[in-house]
Amino acid sequence: MGFFGAGSILQQMQRMVPVIAAALCVGSALPAQVAQAGREPRNTNWEMLGNASEMQHHSGLTAINRDNVATLDLAWWVPMPIVDGLVGNPLIKDGIIYQGGPSAAIFANDVKTGKLLWSYEDTADFSKASLSGYWGRRMNRGLALSGGMAIITTGDCRLVAVNEKTGKKVWEAQSCDSTQMYGISAAPRVGAGLVFIGNACMDSGTTRGFVDALDAKTGKRRWRFYTVPGDPAEKQDSPLYDMAAKTWGTGWYEKSHGCGSAWDAMTYDPQLNLLYIGVGGPSPFDPSKRASDAGDELFTNSIVAVDATTGEYKWHFKETPHDGWNYDATVGIMIADLPVGGQTRRTVISVPKNGFAYVLDAKTGKFISGSAYTDLNWASGLDADGRPIIKPEGQYWLHPEKANIALPAPSGSHGWEALAYDPASHLVYIPNMVMPTKIETDPKALVGGLLMDFYYGSSGDPKWQSYGEVVAWDAVANKVRWRTRTDLAINGGLLHTSGGLVFQGMADGRIVAFDALTGKELWSRQTGGAIRGAPSTVIVDGVQYVIVPTGNGTAAATGSYFSKYSTTPQSRTEPRLLAFRIGGKAKYPQLATVEPINRPEVPRQDVALATKGKIIYESYGCVDCHGMNADASGGRIPSLIRRPPADLAYLKAVVQDGALSKDGGGMPQFKDLTDAEAESLFAYFTNEAWDAHEKKGAFRP
Repeated sequence: MGFFGAGSILQQMQRMVPVIAAALCVGSALPAQVAQAGREPRNTNWEMLGNASEMQHHSGLTAINRDNVATLDLAWWVPMPIVDGLVGNPLIKDGIIYQGGPSAAIFANDVKTGKLLWSYEDTADFSKASLSGYWGRRMNRGLALSGGMAIITTGDCRLVAVNEKTGKKVWEAQSCDSTQMYGISAAPRVGAGLVFIGNACMDSGTTRGFVDALDAKTGKRRWRFYTVPGDPAEKQDSPLYDMAAKTWGTGWYEKSHGCGSAWDAMTYDPQLNLLYIGVGGPSPFDPSKRASDAGDELFTNSIVAVDATTGEYKWHFKETPHDGWNYDATVGIMIADLPVGGQTRRTVISVPKNGFAYVLDAKTGKFISGSAYTDLNWASGLDADGRPIIKPEGQYWLHPEKANIALPAPSGSHGWEALAYDPASHLVYIPNMVMPTKIETDPKALVGGLLMDFYYGSSGDPKWQSYGEVVAWDAVANKVRWRTRTDLAINGGLLHTSGGLVFQGMADGRIVAFDALTGKELWSRQTGGAIRGAPSTVIVDGVQYVIVPTGNGTAAATGSYFSKYSTTPQSRTEPRLLAFRIGGKAKYPQLATVEPINRPEVPRQDVALATKGKIIYESYGCVDCHGMNADASGGRIPSLIRRPPADLAYLKAVVQDGALSKDGGGMPQFKDLTDAEAESLFAYFTNEAWDAHEKKGAFRP
């Protein structure tokens, strides 16, 4: 029995078909759509993440457009038999949707009807996995198609390729070692007959980041590129790392092994045969705990270009020197041909977490232009070389005695959520997160050495407010053209179409279409489930469909922060796949029933003890899975206020002894947690449950 429960996924879907059969709409298109589709191919595909190697999340289709989007409606929806939500960009080939999910689940559904054609589920044993391996188990941002195969990562450092027609395994390959602090949650990238994959270390600083290139046909490793130097006491892999090691300062290896995780963004350039790699930050977060004379700590917080065939280093561009805010560069990399100085230049557009957008020469890495597209308080701008002009007052480590408000948040102004691009107007569409975050130093914190309040912008301080945006940034004029605003900060990725539309799924369950030139909202529908992934669009048999995955928001690294919204039905909804078309007539799915917060069976605990428990909860990184205020947003991770530990003995058995880790990875073991710390945690969970039941504090409406 896997995590899906008894029986195969296909059997479960077949039992669900009668529930949704009446909702299917596969009739002929409306006349307006037929007229538009007549000028376009009768069938198209979306075979790559972002629809092409350039990762622009752009479609040239116009059958759905500004003039008729008001008549866009639901064609069909199907529930997906998986515990954690779906956030990967749906890939579509020959009328089949390929959707990846946590634990290397792959689903193949018919575009016109939603019917499940086949599925694959992995049977990994996570009982010996590190915390990062556990993290990767429930986080999956999609898959790749190559050579007749669907390729996905397993979370525990493996990649699996299955036949795209049958779902039968073709090959399996090991990249990293999940028993060390490694895990994988990214969608593989493909190009030049290779599969490219990085990994994550959960910002631990205990491992060395790298990217592997595997043969797409066999899974055999062709090359490896390390993102940081190795142990300086040993010979480096090449002179490149001798150079990089000098930028880390004196005695750096005693304090950190670097990390520099390439945990998501990589983009393959078929014209130049280069792979552009986004690299995460150094660890610990706090620069005062790293070498005092450190330089650029290469290649962290950088875009690195390597030869796609050999892995040979070509160039790098540093985006956030002396990073203390977790402003990774491993998000938001696309390729675009832009007019620069009267000529068309191949460029890399990078939108990392730090609030700036950059345009770089794709061949050389030279800075062309860049600017801030959102409010930020750590830098005042970029200099002529594209280096940030850092504000000393934003460097919290210089005054550790007081709290600092970080903007952007350590989760970034832009995270892994998909950018989109209009090649006609050269507008880059950015899903922006405005989340003022209180940062306090804490030497006991295991992840980063810091305590962070991501919800400070919702605390009532009028100076700091949280919200979400779509920002249209002109990559040629280097300025913002328009921006939208929504109440919730963390929303889904974007899709641009030549019909003049930008689509985005929202945390509140809506899918919205904006006018691509003005940002005006033209259309929206309530899907019933929180949306993180970017929609895809294709034409099948003359009809254009927009495909979007939904769920509870738990299948990506920032999913735990949906816990703030966990009293809303949308963030508690089972994962679903939905299709929209002009004239769709399907009935919309119902919202989930919000589970009531019952009266706890254990009386309130000592307040001082519970306060210590909150610090321990955040210091051990529990918040990253179980969510803020111990109220996880759904999926396999339980909400500890809805189901608090029955007693202290049970909590110790699970956390200290690893009682649930023996079932293949239900919950990692924390051997170092003391009895006193366990008692504090129990007090914290109990009091949070009481507050939620009585609607006090953070749970007040």
